[in-house]
Amino acid sequence: MESVMDMVEQARRELGTGPDVYGLIHADLHQENYLFHRGHVRAIDFDDCGLGHFVYDLAATLSELRGRPDYAVLRAGLLRGYRAVRPLRAEHERYLEVFYGLRLLQLTLWFLEQREHPAFSDWEAEARDGLTDLRMLANRLASSA
Repeated sequence: MESVMDMVEQARRELGTGPDVYGLIHADLHQENYLFHRGHVRAIDFDDCGLGHFVYDLAATLSELRGRPDYAVLRAGLLRGYRAVRPLRAEHERYLEVFYGLRLLQLTLWFLEQREHPAFSDWEAEARDGLTDLRMLANRLASSA
């Protein structure tokens, strides 16, 4: 966890807080938090909304698609669509993995907080899987740095 947070802090420093990289984000925008109506998409569930890096918003969305066999196609489509509306520099795209680590850490901690809820009866396995994924990601990021 500490190594992921160190990488996140470095990414935050490198990105800065200029209006091209930082602003109001949803921070939990995934396929369960948007609805379609008459050809328009609408976001819901704004409890995580706040100021943050735009690349974190993308990482949060992509985190919910990982593990799907069509992940690469979905990722490419999301980034292409994003770039049609807002610039995303290629050098900023490399931060997606770092912010995915932050998202994974946040979800794991959230899950641990919810462990008493009846819907999460298998919390130990979920938490263990989340921490294992986090460890593997931290090792992969450290070796690529």
